[in-house]
Amino acid sequence: MTTHHTTQHPSSPTGGTLRRQPSHRVESLAVLWWVAGLVVALVHRWAVGSAAGAPEPLNHGLLRDVPVDTLATGVAVFAAVGAALAAWMRWSRSTARGPRVLVAVGTGVVLLAAVLLVDATVLAGLGYLPALLVTSLFSAEVRASLDHYVAPDFLFQTAVLCGAVLLAVAAVRSTRRSRGACVRCGRRHDGVAAAWTTPPAAARWGRVAALVAAAVPAFYGLTRIAWALGIPLGYSRDSVESMRGLDFLGPVGLGTFALLGAVLTLGLYQRWGDVFPRWMLGLAGKRVPVGLAVVPATVVAVTVLPAGTSMIALGLTQGVLGLGAETWGAVGPAFLWPLWSLALGAATYAYWLRRRGICPACGRG
Repeated sequence: MTTHHTTQHPSSPTGGTLRRQPSHRVESLAVLWWVAGLVVALVHRWAVGSAAGAPEPLNHGLLRDVPVDTLATGVAVFAAVGAALAAWMRWSRSTARGPRVLVAVGTGVVLLAAVLLVDATVLAGLGYLPALLVTSLFSAEVRASLDHYVAPDFLFQTAVLCGAVLLAVAAVRSTRRSRGACVRCGRRHDGVAAAWTTPPAAARWGRVAALVAAAVPAFYGLTRIAWALGIPLGYSRDSVESMRGLDFLGPVGLGTFALLGAVLTLGLYQRWGDVFPRWMLGLAGKRVPVGLAVVPATVVAVTVLPAGTSMIALGLTQGVLGLGAETWGAVGPAFLWPLWSLALGAATYAYWLRRRGICPACGRG
């Protein structure tokens, strides 16, 4: 007797069997990434324990006050758990509920640890980068500051965030596979779909999420642009007037980055986010590639969450959240960053649901 496995050989909407089978490239990359991270973490742990002058911790997140040797050991364990989870997602085909729940919990713990290990370093680096690239053409001082992007703390935090994203994507793909859904688009092979994932429904709740996701960076950006113009909005006048040279690039770069991001976020539900507007010569009327919107929005959503968490922790250490007539602008807007991250993630997912089209892997759409 021959048994037909729909999760391995899904039928197309026209009744034929699709030849393209789902790959495991994402899961394989996650395994390699976390194993490489484990090797680096073990080398760093050995250096901490053997060197007379132990290296400084590579993070400035919520765990900044943890002793160097304890932190180094914790990072090694963190990498080991991530590697084990990624390996399970790559090679296990178990459909038992117990192991899958355990893996889901473990993945959640690793992602939480990633948030604790990362602060605003990566987000600030992204915000400064456009202004730095332009001004570096005219300033040797600015060109020297680009070394920040190859500094250990920036590289470490970037690696942690990339590993967290890979693990999260691998977890989603593994869950889809166990539920008899396409690992690429998430559509079930039996044709059953949740009502909230339909394009009309996604358009409705995605619009709300996009408006929230645009409001938060707009509020933040207005404070920074005000400082750049010499207006002490939520900041002391002396502090605003002291901004010179590279210090001036901070509010300009971050403010511009935030305001531009707020405008682009609106495209997640506006027509011009689906089709290039008429004023864009050479592109007018053409469909906007889905990845062109989804990838940068996802990057921002991922980097904003740990940045906001660390800023809230910083505010708590300053008493009454560190807010005052001349201080609220420095930290206050960042307290909304976790909301920004969640709203932007939701808006991006809604955009993808609306525009995912026919899946090349399962043929549904």
